[in-house]
Parts: sequence; C-alpha cells; structure tokens
Amino acid sequence: MTTEIHNIVQEKINEYQHLKLGNVEVVTPYFINDKRRKDLRAMVGKGTPDEIVMEARIWEKLKGAHLVDLDEESVKQFLTDRGLGIDCSGFIVHILDAYFLKVKHRHVWSYLKIPNKSFASNLRYLLRPVEQLGAGTITNLDNCFEIELNDVRVMDLIRSKSEKLNGEHIMIVTKVNKDEEGNIIDIQYTHSTPHYGKWNGVKTGTIKIIDINKPLENQEWLEIDKNGICSTLAGYKMDVSDNGIRRLKALD
Repeated sequence: MTTEIHNIVQEKINEYQHLKLGNVEVVTPYFINDKRRKDLRAMVGKGTPDEIVMEARIWEKLKGAHLVDLDEESVKQFLTDRGLGIDCSGFIVHILDAYFLKVKHRHVWSYLKIPNKSFASNLRYLLRPVEQLGAGTITNLDNCFEIELNDVRVMDLIRSKSEKLNGEHIMIVTKVNKDEEGNIIDIQYTHSTPHYGKWNGVKTGTIKIIDINKPLENQEWLEIDKNGICSTLAGYKMDVSDNGIRRLKALD
C-alpha cells in the first residue's frame, strides 16, 4: 500500500528536477546566498523553476553563451557558476505553496509565523516572504507539531541540520510505503541538498524502516554517495534532540 504526495506538489517537484534549457533537461542545483538578499529570488536560492530558467536565459545572452550546444552536466555547471539554483527552504516553500494555492487558495506563508514580530521584520515578510522563511522557521513549534515515526504521512517535513553549511535543513515526505498489515516499509523524501557532488540539488532519498520502535536516525538511509556515505543522515545526527518529523499545523 503506497501513499503518494498530491499530484500538484509532484508536478512542482518535477519542474525543479527537469529545468528545460538548451536541448536538455537538468536538475536544479543547490545554491544559497544570504549576503545578497535584496537580489532577485532566483539569484539567492529562492526562485521558482520559471524564474530560474528566465534568469539563465538572460545570462546566456549577456555572456554570449549557447546553451543549445552544451550537454546536461555543462548546463548545470553554467547555472552553478551564475549563482542560479535553489536552497532547501526555498524549494520546500515553493512546492508547499503550489499545494496551498490549489487546495486552500492562499499562499502557504499566510499560515506561517516568523519569530521576530517587529515592524521591520513584518514588513520584510510582507514584501519578500520566501526569502524570510528558513528551514528552522518553517519547522519550529510555532508552525509545526512533532510527529512520531509510526504516524508519518506524505507532506510531513523532516527537520534536520546541514552538515556542510552548519545550519538548519529541511526535507518533505513524498511517499510512504506500507505492507498489507499497515506497517511502514519505507518513506521517501525530497529535498535540495548541497551534497553528493555533481548530483547536488533537488533529489529524492529513501529511508528503509528497520524497526519502527527505533528513532529515525537508526533506520537505513539509502541516499548515499560513491563512497557509501549518506551526508543527509550525517546532518540529521548532528542534533537528534532538535531534529525529527514535523507536520505543519495548517495541514493537521
């Protein structure tokens, strides 16, 4: 028995995983830039797929490049060199927003609270909400409930840490597989990650449930690199007391 994420969310994920540039489709690379928050969303790791593609085409003209002549790996490198990509929270906000607009007819950020409620912070949030929503804010207990592993469902979020960037990380559960008796076999998550070399960016991983009575870090994480290392699990293990499965209060 398999439960999969709403098709509108999967469609948005597919857009990030299949950017159409030149004659190829590429996975949106990971990118974050906290120092240029006043730039366009696509230039700070917060853009939609359409915004990223539009900026890439502008850079193509400015640099006199010909993406049509490049292979998939070279096009992805072109995006990376221009600072075009998506960070973990930007990715999650946009795919959640696709669902909220379809089902609730309101932006997801209208349901979320930001920690600092000063006039300036509220104004920034009003004008540029996506840029103000980091992984820690989205998954904090003002916006989410803590969820036990045996109660996990699609659209739940996994609050974690970024081993590489020493900050918060976030993933979304996109599939839950159960056996005929209703026991969870594995869960699938999707995220934008800075890890895994040229395979960085928007990708999907699987956690095989070995023992439902054990915590998430003791299950088998199958998203590994060529050396057999799961950087996603390593980040999760950095602070297991603060990490875990979370469910948006707006979805409960």
